[in-house]
Amino acid sequence: MKYSKYLIVCCLVCLVACSAPTTKEDYLDRFERFVERVENNHKKYGRKDWEWADEKFEKYNSEWYLEYRDDFTVEDQIKIKGLIIKYHALKNKESVGDILRELFKDDVNKIGDKVQKYIDEDLDEDLDKIIDGATEIGDSVVKVMEDIVRELDESF
Repeated sequence: MKYSKYLIVCCLVCLVACSAPTTKEDYLDRFERFVERVENNHKKYGRKDWEWADEKFEKYNSEWYLEYRDDFTVEDQIKIKGLIIKYHALKNKESVGDILRELFKDDVNKIGDKVQKYIDEDLDEDLDKIIDGATEIGDSVVKVMEDIVRELDESF
């Protein structure tokens, strides 16, 4: 009888530990602790450990994420993306910088293409406008300075 109570308590503890998060905050806290656990132990992980971690990660990244996605703030989203990147970096033994470069490579290329198009098509016209504006401002400044000097000269 004593062992059966112990077994029931152990099963309940295990069930609670393995159950789905109950709130957005619980999700974020558990996901963060999960990634920290992987970070602390990933060097010792074997195939079975990574299978367990991948299974758990998929729950955080898909099933449980979808349950709370409408509740996440921008800050929460950034934190979640950071945890996802960190997990992939640990699993694939890549640096976070390499992962970020790969993720944003297309965006950077698009921005580069837009900048080059602007330089090729519109920069000269905009520079002419800037020079014209600076000339007008310069002429106005010179006139104001001349007026100030004249007034000072007349007052003495």
